[in-house]
Amino acid sequence: MARVFISHANDGQDLAVEVHRWLVAAGHEVFLDRDRRDGIVVGDQWRQRLHERLRWADAVVCVVTSAYLTSRWCAAEVEIARSRGSRLMPVQAEAGVIDPSLESSQHVDMAGDPVGARAALVAGLRRVDAAGGVGWPDERSPFPGLHSFDIDQHRVFFGRDVETKELTERLRSPAVHGDGPVLLVVGPSGCGKSSLVRAGLLPVMAGEPGWWTLAPIVPGADPVAALIRELAAAARRMGQGWTVAKVHQQLADGGLTGLVDELLLAVPGGPQRRLLVVVDQFEELLTQTAPAERARFAELLRPALARPVGLVATLRSEFLDPVLGDAELAVLSLGLYPLRPLGREALRAVIENPARLAGLDVDAALVDRLVEDTDSGEALPLLAFTLAQLADGIRRGASMSAPSGSSCQSCSASSASA
Repeated sequence: MARVFISHANDGQDLAVEVHRWLVAAGHEVFLDRDRRDGIVVGDQWRQRLHERLRWADAVVCVVTSAYLTSRWCAAEVEIARSRGSRLMPVQAEAGVIDPSLESSQHVDMAGDPVGARAALVAGLRRVDAAGGVGWPDERSPFPGLHSFDIDQHRVFFGRDVETKELTERLRSPAVHGDGPVLLVVGPSGCGKSSLVRAGLLPVMAGEPGWWTLAPIVPGADPVAALIRELAAAARRMGQGWTVAKVHQQLADGGLTGLVDELLLAVPGGPQRRLLVVVDQFEELLTQTAPAERARFAELLRPALARPVGLVATLRSEFLDPVLGDAELAVLSLGLYPLRPLGREALRAVIENPARLAGLDVDAALVDRLVEDTDSGEALPLLAFTLAQLADGIRRGASMSAPSGSSCQSCSASSASA
């Protein structure tokens, strides 16, 4: 769930407490400076604590009152949040009072319609959560190691801007590019296919007008069951009382198209037109799924793919020919997007940019050595593992450097004062 910072002036304290109560009840982590559990306690360095929480937050809810307009610190909180890309969500707490610096952001009217304001805030934060958020806690490492980047790590996912843009454009206008409705991201093991789709494509499409996104599924032995579980989970996040059994029955009665249409009507903030489904490790349909279950999955998807479902899948390149030749999957039209290893300049971005966002200093000699050891990008998993080891246990303000004569397997991290 999205992490929220509540910005308020002294005259809006009681209203801020009410907003805090709303959002905590909706399941969010919320920072309110005056709250005795989540806020600033006796002995805290309050300025440092506020800056840390602003870095941590995915969204900043601004309780706008007359005093808010003249508060220099509230103005500073807004500018800090804006510079970090946090979602600004102004709450009009007094009739007719709007912060000029927030005029371009849609306000919710707590003064005139508190029930509607609460619903609008919760719906807006669901959107933030679906896109993976933008905050980054100081204690969190920006390097996931051998695990793929996921949607909540999109802020530290670098080096694939071009590929993300190309995939997004192909989803927006598939007919223009002549692609089939299933877009396969194909590449060798370890080149970053899952990370591209999870941390590159999904956050962008979560903000795309007319689209809603599901969390990725992995086929396993029963891909239909995996899809059903994610559809039920998505509906519950929207406040719908769907169970796995109900979704299973709806699919049996009316197929995937009707079910997805119903789900899209329930999207917070208004109905959407298309649902993006991501199947990670598509090769599992061949290696783990029985032919009958594979055929059932393909037949379930086929009628929904023209509308309202868009499907993107990742596939290891050695499985491309078997997938193209599989009888059960032949009912699906396929489009291909080949993914190549990262180039040297992209490798620099993979090292330097996440560290910068997390407040870590990386020695230039270390960057040069890591790029040299990774070479063409085919050793990306080794680089990912090494960076995770270097960043393990260090926090904002620390430095990462290489001892003289070391390779990327023997680099070290040293701490500086935060």
